[in-house]
Amino acid sequence: MVVVGSAKDSSSPFGKKLAANDKKTRDKAVKALGKWISNKKDFTHIELMKLWKGLFYCVWMSDKPIIQQQLSETLSSLILRVPRESVMAFIATFWETICGEWHGIDRLRLDKFYFLLRRFLSYSFRMLKENNWDLETTEEFTTVMINGPLNASSKQVPDGIRFHLIEIYLEELEKVVGIAESGDVPTAHILQPMFHLLGQTINGKVFKKVAEEVFEEILKKTAAGEGDDSDFEDDADLTVFDKKEDEDEDEDEGQDDEEMAEDGDEEEAAALAEMEAEDDEAMGESTTFDYDLMGIKERLFEVGAEKETVEQNRRKVYVLYKAYQDFCPLEDDESDAEAEGEEQADEDEE
Repeated sequence: MVVVGSAKDSSSPFGKKLAANDKKTRDKAVKALGKWISNKKDFTHIELMKLWKGLFYCVWMSDKPIIQQQLSETLSSLILRVPRESVMAFIATFWETICGEWHGIDRLRLDKFYFLLRRFLSYSFRMLKENNWDLETTEEFTTVMINGPLNASSKQVPDGIRFHLIEIYLEELEKVVGIAESGDVPTAHILQPMFHLLGQTINGKVFKKVAEEVFEEILKKTAAGEGDDSDFEDDADLTVFDKKEDEDEDEDEGQDDEEMAEDGDEEEAAALAEMEAEDDEAMGESTTFDYDLMGIKERLFEVGAEKETVEQNRRKVYVLYKAYQDFCPLEDDESDAEAEGEEQADEDEE
C-alpha cells in the first residue's frame, strides 16, 4: 500500500529533486521530467498528487520574474507530453493541488501562481486543439473543470481561483484558437463550465462575473467586430444586474478581490508582458473572433429551463438569453418553446 506523504517522500524519481533547495538540482529534475512523463504508461492518483506537490514547491521556491515565468511555461507544456489516456488525470490533479495549497500562498507569491494558472489553462486549450477539438475530449476537459476549479458549490475551491479563471477564459481561448479557425471550434461546448456556474452558483458575485466577463463580453466583441457597437455604449442592453445590485456588490468585494490585485511591481509586469507578447500577437483582433452564438443562445435557454438552476439565477439567465436572441433570431418552430420557457420563469419568480 502506498502512503501519501510529502513531496520529498514521492515514489517518483523526481520528488526530492523537484523540492530541493538547490536551484540547479530543481532545474535538472524539471528538464528530465518531460521525457519521463511522456514515456510513462499510466499514473495512479497518488503518484500524480505527489508529482504536483513537488512541482508546486518548485514554483514556490523559484525567484526572479523571468525564471518564474519560464518555469510555469515548462510545467504547463507537460500537458502536451502526457499520454492521452492520462492527460485528464494530470490536469485534474494539478487543480486539486492548487486549490488545496492556495490559501497558504502569501501575497508576495500570488502573482507567479496566477501566471501559472494562466499558462496551464492555455496549454489545456492547446491540448484540445491538438486533438482537433474532438467533442469527446472537449467534454472530458470541461467535466474536469466543472468538478474542479470551476465547480459552483465546492468549498474546496477558493473564489480567487474561480474569479481568475473567469477573467482569463476567453482571452486564453482566443490566443490558442486564432481568428481564422474560430468558426470551426465548438465554443459553446468549451464554455460548458461557465454555463454550469451561471445555473448553479449561489454566489451573486460569481454569477455577475461570469455574466459580464464571459457572456456579455462575447456579445460586445461580436458587436464591435460587426461594426455595430452603438447599442452597447453604456452596456445598458446587456446588464443583468441593476444599478443598486452593482453598488451592493461593490461594497462587499472582500478578501478574494484583494487577492486578485497585483502588487504593481514594475519589473514583474515588464517580464510578464514580454512572456505574453507572442501569444498576444497570435490572438490579433479578438473582436472578430467567431463564437458559436447560436449554440450559446440555445444552451442559455436550456440552463434557464433546467430544474437544477438556482431560482435566483433563472430570470437573469433568460435576460442573457434574450440578449443573444437579438443576434440569433428564433426560427418559427422555436418561438413556442421560448414562450413556454419565459412563462415558466415568470411562474417560478412569483
